Amino acid sequence: MEKINAEVFITVAELGSFKKAADKLGYTQAGISYIINSMEEQAGFRLFEREFGGVRLTQEGRTLLPAMQRLHRDEQIVGEQVDQIKGLERGRIRVLSINTVIVCYLPDILSEFKEQYPGIEIELSECDSHEKATRLILDSEADCTFTQLVASDKIQLIPLCRQEDMIVVSKKHPLARRKVFPISELGDHPYIGCTEALDPYNYDLARKFDVSLNQIIEINNDYGCFSMINKGLGFGIYPKIMVEKSTFPVKGIPFDVNSFTDISLGFRSYDSLSLAARAFVDFVKGWEF
Repeated sequence: MEKINAEVFITVAELGSFKKAADKLGYTQAGISYIINSMEEQAGFRLFEREFGGVRLTQEGRTLLPAMQRLHRDEQIVGEQVDQIKGLERGRIRVLSINTVIVCYLPDILSEFKEQYPGIEIELSECDSHEKATRLILDSEADCTFTQLVASDKIQLIPLCRQEDMIVVSKKHPLARRKVFPISELGDHPYIGCTEALDPYNYDLARKFDVSLNQIIEINNDYGCFSMINKGLGFGIYPKIMVEKSTFPVKGIPFDVNSFTDISLGFRSYDSLSLAARAFVDFVKGWEF
């Protein structure tokens, strides 16, 4: 038999009807009849007995049924592998990220990922708001997000790393002489940073220790913040790696309490991800932060 349609054969056998098989598979009844007739013509014997109200397998058809089932399973496996290859050769991933990850990690991550998967396009957007990132993930407007969340009952999170929080000042600033900074003094010095709506983390940190930030300049750009800090206009609060990566001559001072920025990768669920997005998640999971 040159042309075997195992799926049609099995479906007709299970449902006992050309019409029901056509409805299930999206064929016309005439199309199903033509496929079965062609298979019977090539085989040289009947596969189905036509009866009033339906069809049933002949003895020869029953003999062939196990082989047809194995063939159908093999066809499904091949189809899945073809889809996987296509999905990884060409695809698109929508990634959200906090700025720390964009600046300090993603250049290297994306460079190596693109070497392995050159056909996958990546759309990257900065998003420091937990609530906004979660909403975009749940609304299927983004595939995954690098976030400071450590727990969520709405999206799945994979912990990646943790960075010590520091206040950041100019190396000429009077505070630069300190080895540690009392977190109780956060409100005693001018603070420079993003608005709370765009980056709530530092404000949450201050409230956690019952202090208020004395914000004198709002800049929704870390480069601008570091530029102002470098001129001695105030301090900022950043993870240690941002200090290490900064091109400005600034100094990071640890707090007198344990304070860390936790970085996780979040997505709705692994099963809901496209093949390209799964490849990205798996790649990030194996990355050494």
